[in-house]
Amino acid sequence: MYPKQLLGRSGRLVAVGLLVAALLLALSACSSPQTTFDPKSDAADKIQTLYILIIVISGAIGAAVLIAMGYLMAKFRERPGVKARQIHGNNTLEVLWTIGPILILVMIGVPTILAIVGATRAPSEDALHVEVVAHQWWWEVNYPGLGPDGGTLTTANELHVPIGREVAISLKSDDVIHSFWVPQLIGKIDSIPGRTNHLEPFTASEVGVYLGQCAEFCGLAHALMRFRVVVDSLGDFERWVEGMNTPPPAPEEESFLASGQSVFIQNCSSCHAVAGTVAAGRIGPDLSRFGSRLTIGAGIMDNTEENLVEWITNVTAVKPVPEGLPTALAELGNGKQAMPRFDDTLTPAQVEAVAAYLRSMTIE
Repeated sequence: MYPKQLLGRSGRLVAVGLLVAALLLALSACSSPQTTFDPKSDAADKIQTLYILIIVISGAIGAAVLIAMGYLMAKFRERPGVKARQIHGNNTLEVLWTIGPILILVMIGVPTILAIVGATRAPSEDALHVEVVAHQWWWEVNYPGLGPDGGTLTTANELHVPIGREVAISLKSDDVIHSFWVPQLIGKIDSIPGRTNHLEPFTASEVGVYLGQCAEFCGLAHALMRFRVVVDSLGDFERWVEGMNTPPPAPEEESFLASGQSVFIQNCSSCHAVAGTVAAGRIGPDLSRFGSRLTIGAGIMDNTEENLVEWITNVTAVKPVPEGLPTALAELGNGKQAMPRFDDTLTPAQVEAVAAYLRSMTIE
Protein backbone atom coordinates (compact mmCIF):
# COMPACT_ATOMS: atom_id res chain seq x y z
CA MET A 1 0.00 0.00 0.00
CA TYR A 2 2.81 2.39 0.78
CA PRO A 3 4.10 2.75 -2.81
CA LYS A 4 0.56 3.41 -4.05
CA GLN A 5 -0.04 6.01 -1.37
CA LEU A 6 3.29 7.64 -2.20
CA LEU A 7 2.40 7.66 -5.89
CA GLY A 8 -0.97 9.20 -5.16
CA ARG A 9 0.58 11.88 -2.96
CA SER A 10 3.22 12.63 -5.60
CA GLY A 11 0.53 12.92 -8.24
CA ARG A 12 -1.36 15.45 -6.17
CA LEU A 13 1.82 17.46 -5.59
CA VAL A 14 2.55 17.46 -9.31
CA ALA A 15 -1.01 18.59 -10.05
CA VAL A 16 -0.78 21.42 -7.52
CA GLY A 17 2.60 22.43 -8.95
CA LEU A 18 1.21 22.52 -12.49
CA LEU A 19 -1.78 24.57 -11.30
CA VAL A 20 0.46 27.10 -9.57
CA ALA A 21 2.67 27.31 -12.66
CA ALA A 22 -0.40 27.91 -14.85
CA LEU A 23 -1.65 30.66 -12.53
CA LEU A 24 1.75 32.35 -12.51
CA LEU A 25 1.86 32.16 -16.31
CA ALA A 26 -1.60 33.72 -16.53
CA LEU A 27 -0.69 36.48 -14.09
CA SER A 28 2.45 37.27 -16.06
CA ALA A 29 0.23 38.25 -18.98
CA CYS A 30 -1.73 40.76 -16.87
CA SER A 31 -1.00 44.45 -17.13
CA SER A 32 -1.50 47.29 -14.67
CA PRO A 33 -1.63 51.08 -15.06
CA GLN A 34 0.89 51.27 -12.23
CA THR A 35 3.33 48.67 -13.48
CA THR A 36 7.05 49.38 -13.31
CA PHE A 37 7.69 46.93 -16.16
CA ASP A 38 6.30 49.23 -18.86
CA PRO A 39 8.54 52.30 -18.51
CA LYS A 40 7.68 55.48 -20.39
CA SER A 41 10.68 57.66 -19.44
CA ASP A 42 14.45 57.47 -19.20
CA ALA A 43 14.35 57.35 -15.39
CA ALA A 44 11.77 54.53 -15.40
CA ASP A 45 13.93 52.65 -17.93
CA LYS A 46 16.83 52.81 -15.50
CA ILE A 47 14.68 51.47 -12.66
CA GLN A 48 13.41 48.62 -14.84
CA THR A 49 16.98 47.72 -15.82
CA LEU A 50 17.89 47.36 -12.15
CA TYR A 51 14.78 45.26 -11.51
CA ILE A 52 15.60 42.91 -14.38
CA LEU A 53 19.25 42.65 -13.30
CA ILE A 54 18.27 41.67 -9.75
CA ILE A 55 15.54 39.29 -10.95
CA VAL A 56 17.92 37.53 -13.35
CA ILE A 57 20.70 37.20 -10.75
CA SER A 58 18.29 36.06 -8.04
CA GLY A 59 16.63 33.59 -10.40
CA ALA A 60 19.99 32.16 -11.46
CA ILE A 61 21.05 31.75 -7.82
CA GLY A 62 17.77 30.09 -6.90
CA ALA A 63 17.95 27.72 -9.86
CA ALA A 64 21.58 26.83 -9.13
CA VAL A 65 20.82 26.10 -5.48
CA LEU A 66 17.80 23.92 -6.31
CA ILE A 67 19.66 22.01 -9.03
CA ALA A 68 22.67 21.43 -6.77
CA MET A 69 20.41 20.36 -3.92
CA GLY A 70 18.56 17.91 -6.15
CA TYR A 71 21.79 16.48 -7.51
CA LEU A 72 23.32 16.00 -4.05
CA MET A 73 20.14 14.47 -2.65
CA ALA A 74 20.00 12.00 -5.53
CA LYS A 75 23.69 11.15 -5.66
CA PHE A 76 24.36 10.76 -1.95
CA ARG A 77 21.04 9.32 -0.79
CA GLU A 78 20.95 6.08 1.14
CA ARG A 79 19.82 3.15 -1.00
CA PRO A 80 20.34 -0.59 -1.15
CA GLY A 81 24.07 -1.26 -1.15
CA VAL A 82 24.96 2.41 -0.51
CA LYS A 83 25.04 3.91 2.95
CA ALA A 84 24.67 7.69 3.33
CA ARG A 85 27.66 9.35 4.95
CA GLN A 86 28.52 12.77 6.31
CA ILE A 87 31.34 14.79 4.75
CA HIS A 88 33.05 17.39 6.90
CA GLY A 89 35.16 20.15 5.36
CA ASN A 90 35.85 20.99 1.74
CA ASN A 91 38.26 23.82 1.01
CA THR A 92 37.07 24.27 -2.59
CA LEU A 93 33.43 24.67 -1.56
CA GLU A 94 34.31 27.08 1.23
CA VAL A 95 36.29 29.28 -1.18
CA LEU A 96 33.44 29.22 -3.71
CA TRP A 97 30.68 30.15 -1.27
CA THR A 98 32.82 32.97 0.12
CA ILE A 99 33.88 34.50 -3.19
CA GLY A 100 30.54 33.83 -4.92
CA PRO A 101 28.37 36.04 -2.67
CA ILE A 102 30.97 38.82 -2.82
CA LEU A 103 30.83 38.80 -6.63
CA ILE A 104 27.05 38.73 -6.56
CA LEU A 105 26.90 41.73 -4.20
CA VAL A 106 29.28 43.63 -6.47
CA MET A 107 27.18 42.81 -9.55
CA ILE A 108 24.05 44.13 -7.83
CA GLY A 109 25.58 46.86 -5.68
CA VAL A 110 27.61 48.77 -8.26
CA PRO A 111 24.71 49.45 -10.69
CA THR A 112 22.44 50.29 -7.75
CA ILE A 113 24.88 52.82 -6.31
CA LEU A 114 25.41 54.40 -9.73
CA ALA A 115 21.62 54.70 -10.16
CA ILE A 116 21.23 56.30 -6.73
CA VAL A 117 24.01 58.79 -7.42
CA GLY A 118 22.47 59.58 -10.80
CA ALA A 119 19.13 60.28 -9.17
CA THR A 120 20.64 63.25 -7.33
CA ARG A 121 21.90 65.01 -10.45
CA ALA A 122 20.81 68.57 -11.16
CA PRO A 123 18.28 69.17 -13.94
CA SER A 124 19.35 70.60 -17.26
CA GLU A 125 19.06 74.34 -17.94
CA ASP A 126 15.98 73.98 -20.15
CA ALA A 127 14.16 71.56 -17.83
CA LEU A 128 10.50 72.19 -17.00
CA HIS A 129 10.22 72.88 -13.26
CA VAL A 130 7.07 71.78 -11.44
CA GLU A 131 6.32 72.31 -7.74
CA VAL A 132 3.90 69.81 -6.20
CA VAL A 133 2.43 70.43 -2.74
CA ALA A 134 0.69 67.49 -1.05
CA HIS A 135 -2.43 68.08 1.04
CA GLN A 136 -4.84 65.76 2.79
CA TRP A 137 -5.99 64.44 0.29
CA TRP A 138 -5.17 66.18 -2.97
CA TRP A 139 -2.21 67.57 -4.91
CA GLU A 140 -1.51 71.22 -5.65
CA VAL A 141 0.51 71.67 -8.86
CA ASN A 142 2.45 74.86 -9.62
CA TYR A 143 4.43 75.80 -12.73
CA PRO A 144 6.76 78.73 -11.85
CA GLY A 145 7.19 81.16 -14.72
CA LEU A 146 4.39 79.73 -16.88
CA GLY A 147 1.56 81.81 -15.43
CA PRO A 148 0.30 85.21 -16.59
CA ASP A 149 3.05 87.86 -16.78
CA GLY A 150 5.69 85.29 -15.85
CA GLY A 151 3.95 84.29 -12.64
CA THR A 152 2.95 80.85 -11.44
CA LEU A 153 0.42 78.67 -13.22
CA THR A 154 -1.58 76.70 -10.65
CA THR A 155 -3.77 73.65 -11.07
CA ALA A 156 -4.54 70.51 -9.06
CA ASN A 157 -4.42 66.72 -9.24
CA GLU A 158 -3.29 66.65 -12.87
CA LEU A 159 0.20 67.36 -14.18
CA HIS A 160 0.80 68.18 -17.82
CA VAL A 161 4.33 67.70 -19.14
CA PRO A 162 5.71 67.76 -22.70
CA ILE A 163 7.23 64.71 -24.34
CA GLY A 164 10.97 64.86 -24.97
CA ARG A 165 11.65 67.66 -22.47
CA GLU A 166 13.28 67.04 -19.12
CA VAL A 167 10.98 67.57 -16.14
CA ALA A 168 12.18 68.45 -12.63
CA ILE A 169 9.59 68.02 -9.86
CA SER A 170 10.06 69.41 -6.34
CA LEU A 171 7.84 68.15 -3.54
CA LYS A 172 6.46 69.72 -0.36
CA SER A 173 3.74 68.83 2.12
CA ASP A 174 1.26 71.13 3.81
CA ASP A 175 0.31 68.74 6.62
CA VAL A 176 1.65 65.17 7.03
CA ILE A 177 4.08 62.92 5.17
CA HIS A 178 2.89 61.85 1.72
CA SER A 179 4.71 60.09 -1.12
CA PHE A 180 4.59 60.96 -4.83
CA TRP A 181 4.78 57.99 -7.21
CA VAL A 182 4.17 57.55 -10.93
CA PRO A 183 5.53 54.03 -11.57
CA GLN A 184 5.72 54.31 -15.36
CA LEU A 185 7.59 57.63 -15.26
CA ILE A 186 9.62 57.99 -12.07
CA GLY A 187 10.44 56.39 -8.73
CA LYS A 188 8.72 57.47 -5.54
CA ILE A 189 9.89 60.05 -3.02
CA ASP A 190 8.27 61.44 0.12
CA SER A 191 6.66 64.86 0.56
CA ILE A 192 7.65 65.99 4.06
CA PRO A 193 6.35 69.00 6.03
CA GLY A 194 8.96 71.75 6.31
CA ARG A 195 11.25 70.21 3.69
CA THR A 196 11.60 70.32 -0.10
CA ASN A 197 12.50 67.04 -1.80
CA HIS A 198 13.45 66.68 -5.44
CA LEU A 199 12.59 63.84 -7.78
CA GLU A 200 15.19 62.66 -10.25
CA PRO A 201 14.77 64.68 -13.46
CA PHE A 202 13.10 62.57 -16.14
CA THR A 203 12.16 62.82 -19.80
CA ALA A 204 8.91 61.19 -20.92
CA SER A 205 9.21 59.06 -24.04
CA GLU A 206 5.58 58.44 -25.01
CA VAL A 207 2.44 60.58 -25.13
CA GLY A 208 -0.24 59.28 -22.80
CA VAL A 209 -1.94 59.49 -19.41
CA TYR A 210 -0.14 57.86 -16.47
CA LEU A 211 -1.62 57.03 -13.09
CA GLY A 212 0.01 58.39 -9.94
CA GLN A 213 -0.67 57.59 -6.29
CA CYS A 214 0.24 58.72 -2.81
CA ALA A 215 2.42 55.85 -1.58
CA GLU A 216 2.72 56.82 2.10
CA PHE A 217 -0.20 56.30 4.50
CA CYS A 218 -1.45 59.81 5.25
CA GLY A 219 -4.84 59.37 6.87
CA LEU A 220 -8.34 58.09 6.28
CA ALA A 221 -8.53 58.92 2.56
CA HIS A 222 -4.95 57.92 1.71
CA ALA A 223 -6.01 55.31 -0.87
CA LEU A 224 -8.14 57.96 -2.60
CA MET A 225 -5.30 60.45 -3.03
CA ARG A 226 -4.47 59.84 -6.67
CA PHE A 227 -3.46 61.98 -9.64
CA ARG A 228 -2.70 61.83 -13.35
CA VAL A 229 0.35 62.84 -15.34
CA VAL A 230 -0.58 63.77 -18.89
CA VAL A 231 2.33 63.60 -21.31
CA ASP A 232 1.46 65.93 -24.20
CA SER A 233 3.08 66.61 -27.52
CA LEU A 234 5.01 69.89 -27.49
CA GLY A 235 2.21 71.66 -29.35
CA ASP A 236 -0.53 70.31 -27.08
CA PHE A 237 1.45 71.30 -23.99
CA GLU A 238 1.85 74.87 -25.26
CA ARG A 239 -1.88 75.02 -26.04
CA TRP A 240 -2.66 73.74 -22.55
CA VAL A 241 -0.48 76.43 -20.95
CA GLU A 242 -2.07 79.11 -23.13
CA GLY A 243 -5.54 77.84 -22.29
CA MET A 244 -4.83 77.80 -18.56
CA ASN A 245 -3.62 81.42 -18.77
CA THR A 246 -6.70 82.58 -20.68
CA PRO A 247 -9.71 83.24 -18.42
CA PRO A 248 -12.86 81.54 -19.70
CA PRO A 249 -15.58 83.78 -21.16
CA ALA A 250 -18.25 84.85 -18.70
CA PRO A 251 -21.55 82.97 -19.04
CA GLU A 252 -24.42 84.78 -20.72
CA GLU A 253 -26.53 86.75 -18.28
CA GLU A 254 -29.51 84.95 -16.76
CA SER A 255 -28.42 81.67 -18.33
CA PHE A 256 -28.21 78.29 -16.61
CA LEU A 257 -24.40 78.57 -16.51
CA ALA A 258 -24.62 82.09 -15.07
CA SER A 259 -26.81 80.81 -12.24
CA GLY A 260 -24.24 78.07 -11.61
CA GLN A 261 -21.45 80.63 -11.47
CA SER A 262 -23.44 82.75 -9.03
CA VAL A 263 -24.10 79.81 -6.71
CA PHE A 264 -20.44 78.80 -6.94
CA ILE A 265 -19.21 82.29 -6.03
CA GLN A 266 -21.59 82.48 -3.08
CA ASN A 267 -20.77 79.05 -1.64
CA CYS A 268 -17.34 77.95 -2.90
CA SER A 269 -15.17 80.97 -3.64
CA SER A 270 -13.76 81.20 -0.11
CA CYS A 271 -12.04 77.84 -0.64
CA HIS A 272 -11.51 77.55 -4.40
CA ALA A 273 -10.03 79.81 -7.06
CA VAL A 274 -11.19 80.22 -10.66
CA ALA A 275 -9.12 82.41 -12.96
CA GLY A 276 -11.01 85.40 -14.34
CA THR A 277 -13.52 85.53 -11.47
CA VAL A 278 -13.61 86.87 -7.93
CA ALA A 279 -13.13 83.31 -6.63
CA ALA A 280 -9.64 83.31 -5.14
CA GLY A 281 -9.73 80.80 -2.27
CA ARG A 282 -6.60 78.79 -1.51
CA ILE A 283 -7.92 76.24 0.99
CA GLY A 284 -9.02 73.76 -1.66
CA PRO A 285 -7.86 72.91 -5.18
CA ASP A 286 -7.71 75.60 -7.87
CA LEU A 287 -10.61 74.88 -10.25
CA SER A 288 -9.56 77.01 -13.22
CA ARG A 289 -10.47 75.30 -16.49
CA PHE A 290 -11.90 72.42 -14.47
CA GLY A 291 -13.88 71.11 -17.44
CA SER A 292 -10.69 69.97 -19.18
CA ARG A 293 -9.58 67.76 -16.31
CA LEU A 294 -9.89 64.02 -16.63
CA THR A 295 -10.96 63.24 -13.07
CA ILE A 296 -12.70 64.51 -9.94
CA GLY A 297 -11.66 64.25 -6.29
CA ALA A 298 -7.92 63.72 -6.73
CA GLY A 299 -8.20 61.13 -9.46
CA ILE A 300 -10.87 58.85 -7.98
CA MET A 301 -13.77 59.53 -10.41
CA ASP A 302 -14.08 60.33 -14.09
CA ASN A 303 -15.00 63.94 -14.77
CA THR A 304 -18.61 63.42 -15.78
CA GLU A 305 -21.67 65.50 -14.95
CA GLU A 306 -23.20 62.67 -12.92
CA ASN A 307 -20.06 62.16 -10.83
CA LEU A 308 -19.59 65.88 -10.25
CA VAL A 309 -23.18 66.26 -9.04
CA GLU A 310 -22.63 63.35 -6.65
CA TRP A 311 -19.38 64.90 -5.41
CA ILE A 312 -20.91 68.33 -4.73
CA THR A 313 -24.06 66.89 -3.18
CA ASN A 314 -22.36 64.75 -0.55
CA VAL A 315 -18.58 64.55 -0.75
CA THR A 316 -18.36 62.42 2.40
CA ALA A 317 -20.21 59.60 0.65
CA VAL A 318 -17.50 59.48 -2.00
CA LYS A 319 -14.35 60.38 -0.08
CA PRO A 320 -14.18 60.00 3.71
CA VAL A 321 -12.96 62.73 6.03
CA PRO A 322 -11.60 62.24 9.56
CA GLU A 323 -14.09 60.95 12.13
CA GLY A 324 -15.81 63.62 14.19
CA LEU A 325 -15.89 66.27 11.45
CA PRO A 326 -19.34 67.82 11.07
CA THR A 327 -20.94 68.09 7.65
CA ALA A 328 -20.30 71.84 7.59
CA LEU A 329 -16.82 73.31 7.21
CA ALA A 330 -14.57 72.08 10.00
CA GLU A 331 -10.93 72.68 10.78
CA LEU A 332 -8.44 69.99 9.80
CA GLY A 333 -5.41 71.80 11.15
CA ASN A 334 -3.02 74.35 9.63
CA GLY A 335 -6.08 76.54 9.01
CA LYS A 336 -7.45 74.02 6.51
CA GLN A 337 -11.07 72.99 6.22
CA ALA A 338 -12.95 69.97 4.96
CA MET A 339 -15.27 70.35 2.00
CA PRO A 340 -18.88 70.31 3.24
CA ARG A 341 -21.76 68.36 1.77
CA PHE A 342 -24.27 70.64 0.05
CA ASP A 343 -27.40 68.48 0.01
CA ASP A 344 -28.68 70.43 3.03
CA THR A 345 -27.88 73.91 1.69
CA LEU A 346 -28.37 73.71 -2.09
CA THR A 347 -31.26 72.40 -4.14
CA PRO A 348 -30.64 69.65 -6.72
CA ALA A 349 -31.13 72.26 -9.46
CA GLN A 350 -28.47 74.51 -7.93
CA VAL A 351 -26.02 71.63 -7.64
CA GLU A 352 -26.60 70.73 -11.28
CA ALA A 353 -26.05 74.37 -12.28
CA VAL A 354 -22.73 74.50 -10.40
CA ALA A 355 -21.62 71.24 -12.01
CA ALA A 356 -22.55 72.51 -15.47
CA TYR A 357 -20.68 75.77 -14.86
CA LEU A 358 -17.50 74.01 -13.72
CA ARG A 359 -17.57 71.55 -16.61
CA SER A 360 -18.15 74.38 -19.11
CA MET A 361 -14.69 75.80 -18.39
CA THR A 362 -12.68 73.81 -20.90
CA ILE A 363 -9.57 74.41 -22.97
CA GLU A 364 -10.38 74.44 -26.67
